[in-house]
Amino acid sequence: MSAHDSLDTAREALLIRKNLLSEKMLNMIDVAIWSYDLFSLEITIASEALTRITGYPVEKFAKFKEWESLVHEEDIPHFLEWSLTIRQGVPDQCEYRIRHASGEARWIQARVMPVLNERGEVSRYDGVVIDISSRKAMEEELHRSEQRYKSLFEFHSDIICELDLDGNVIAINPTAERITGERLLGENANFSIDDVFGADNIQLLKGYFERVMQGSSQQFEMTSRHKNGDVFHWEMKKVPIRVNNQVEGAFVICKDVTSKKSIEKALADREEQYRLIADNMTDMMGVIDNRANILFASPSCAKVLGISESFPGTSVIDYIHPGDQDRLRNDMSEIIRQKSNRLMRYRIVHANGSYIHFEALGTPVFGDDGEVNRIVFVARDISEKAKIEKELVESQARYRHSEDRYRRLVELSPVGIAIFKEDEITYINPSGMKMVGAESCGMRRETDVVKEWVHPDYHDYVRERIAATLKNGYSPPGEYQILHRNGRVIDISMTAIYDPEAASIQLMFEDITLAKQSQRTLIESEFRHYRLQASLDRFSHDLFGVMKVSQLERRLLREVREVMKTNRVSLTEVEHNEDKLCEIIETTEGCYLKIGEIRGRSYLLCIHDKPATLQITSQRVWLQTIARYVGVLFDNFLMIEDLSRELEQIAIPQVAPTWLLRLLFNLTENERKRLSQDLHDAALQEQIIWYRKLDLLMADDSITEEIREQLGRISQGLLDVVYQIRLTCNELRPPLLKEEGLVSSLEALFDFTQLRTNYSILFEAAHYIHAISEDQLIGLYRVVQEMLANATKHSFATEVRIELSSQLDRVHLRYEDNGIGMDYRKVKDSYQSIGIYGMKERVRSMGGIIDFDSTMNNGLVISVSIPAQD
Repeated sequence: MSAHDSLDTAREALLIRKNLLSEKMLNMIDVAIWSYDLFSLEITIASEALTRITGYPVEKFAKFKEWESLVHEEDIPHFLEWSLTIRQGVPDQCEYRIRHASGEARWIQARVMPVLNERGEVSRYDGVVIDISSRKAMEEELHRSEQRYKSLFEFHSDIICELDLDGNVIAINPTAERITGERLLGENANFSIDDVFGADNIQLLKGYFERVMQGSSQQFEMTSRHKNGDVFHWEMKKVPIRVNNQVEGAFVICKDVTSKKSIEKALADREEQYRLIADNMTDMMGVIDNRANILFASPSCAKVLGISESFPGTSVIDYIHPGDQDRLRNDMSEIIRQKSNRLMRYRIVHANGSYIHFEALGTPVFGDDGEVNRIVFVARDISEKAKIEKELVESQARYRHSEDRYRRLVELSPVGIAIFKEDEITYINPSGMKMVGAESCGMRRETDVVKEWVHPDYHDYVRERIAATLKNGYSPPGEYQILHRNGRVIDISMTAIYDPEAASIQLMFEDITLAKQSQRTLIESEFRHYRLQASLDRFSHDLFGVMKVSQLERRLLREVREVMKTNRVSLTEVEHNEDKLCEIIETTEGCYLKIGEIRGRSYLLCIHDKPATLQITSQRVWLQTIARYVGVLFDNFLMIEDLSRELEQIAIPQVAPTWLLRLLFNLTENERKRLSQDLHDAALQEQIIWYRKLDLLMADDSITEEIREQLGRISQGLLDVVYQIRLTCNELRPPLLKEEGLVSSLEALFDFTQLRTNYSILFEAAHYIHAISEDQLIGLYRVVQEMLANATKHSFATEVRIELSSQLDRVHLRYEDNGIGMDYRKVKDSYQSIGIYGMKERVRSMGGIIDFDSTMNNGLVISVSIPAQD
């Protein structure tokens, strides 16, 4: 072998080794390399990667149609279009899916390089096939992630925007435009941070942005006011965008929490209101768990129970009466089981050891699982209600037990009881039947009750009372007249009550005929007493001006005739008899009274008739009283006449001695004293007794208003008579004159006088120091009385001055008025001079002197001076 051949052999061997190495390397990579000869229609080169990519051996692809059969049916149009391009000799690549031998779809990337021959015709295809299924899967996942991100970005309810490193908005979702109403991106964008978040918040946003750019997320809240005045509350979160561990911008998530803040504020306000209510309510409110542990208790709980301890952490059962604890547990179990409200009643232990009755409403509170996990209690004190209910139950029990007893009581009641319904008496007890003279009781009376039983004069009144009872539910006691079956008129008092349940009127009536008769009798008696007392008062007043026995006799006869209603009255002197003074002696022709004894003969008041008035006790008492009064005056007048005649005979030209004057005045005072005592002990006390009886009668509810008014006028008249008798007693004998002294008695006299006169009295007694005798005390008092009587009747004065003083051993009394005065010489013998004469004689009886100083229209001055004697 030549060297040249050896060299060629070596080269061939090297080439074979290189080809094997190249083939081995091609088979090791995942890229399939192939070559297809169009003239031989064979694959001249195919790497093993083609089998790994398709799952088929290379021989399957000897025909081009075999490869076309692997193409995914959805990608065939795209594949044919691509095949047409490369057939035209244009190099191209295409990505499509094929069916792997396992049946799964795989993505491949095919690159084909057409090879042209010398004639410019495509003679071969050289191509590369790469399995890009993994890349396609990654791209698909990336695409889905982008879609999710886009959906999250565009449809998120919060504002999301992307900022670059300078804080410029790169992207922002549509929610921002919906919330703010601003066009933020795209055409006609008018985005302004100042407008959206407010100029006051710009520096705050910049500060947070700078911290985000340093790599830390920021979360904060802020409030902004839009330029249109709307207020927004935001929850802001800024997150840095990191790329390759470098911050390249930031995401800003802005959540509009305006509604949330409004709700939170409303909830806070509502919570404050509830807390205010809970803190100030009087009812107890609390929350317990399923084991009865107290979670919350209102302040009212401590107030009601009288304790200051904290309730949370304790059990509500600890505060319940031992007898009610099991019932509370059962009620709680029912609330949890039925999941509904429950009204309960318990007794709660107070701090002082007593028990309080409570009514509580338990309301379940549900957890997330729909089960009851808490119970809200609202309780109130019903101790009074429980007490009333207990009493009501006991009362009902008593009523049931005593119904028969009440029925018997109604049947046996002396008061008439009836039921009136639909214009008929449906029931009437025996007393009522007896009252109207009916024959049976307890039976329905189908009759017109008003016409049959009620007196015709009361028909309209009864119908009005029935209508008033139906309207008001009751009518107070009223008086009617009904007709007995025998025609007798009966007075009744009736009360009516309407029963709405039975639609009937219950009547209670009693016979007041005797009471009415007694009432009329009493009224007549009161009128009679009033007339008799007025007669006594008038008679005693008229006798003040009587000075002779003949005048007294005429006045007595006139008064007796008027009061006793008879003209056959006379005064007669008879021989002395043993009849008692002022005792009425009945005779066949009439009656007589011994008034007194005159010179051994009996002086009688005779009534020659038997008038009906004489049978009335009060009339007889009046006759005895006036006879006793006249008898006293007779004795005095006769004694005075006898003494006067004796004096005239003894010393006609002489002045009466002072001892005689003192005697006469003493006799007069004694008679005044005795008469005052008689009036006080007899007439006055009798009037007071009758006034009190009349007052009790007026308080009786059964009398009518008309009669009550008449009795009121009679009562006032009795008071006037009582007052006049007391005045008369005081004038006859001044009360406590000796005990109180002259000054105090005169002051009382002046006070009383000024109530009845129109002039003022100025009294001065600062210089009075003497203590005088009882006769002088009474004498000066009578003199002052006469002075005031003269001022009242004659002086027409507006001011009276009286001065009482002591000088050495004498007592001085000075009277002065500013009246019309008088001519003393002219009135000396006139009727007016009687009072002046009386004063002079009074002063002379005390050994004193009196002086008058007056002229017409210049007032009157009277000066009295008496010796001071103990």
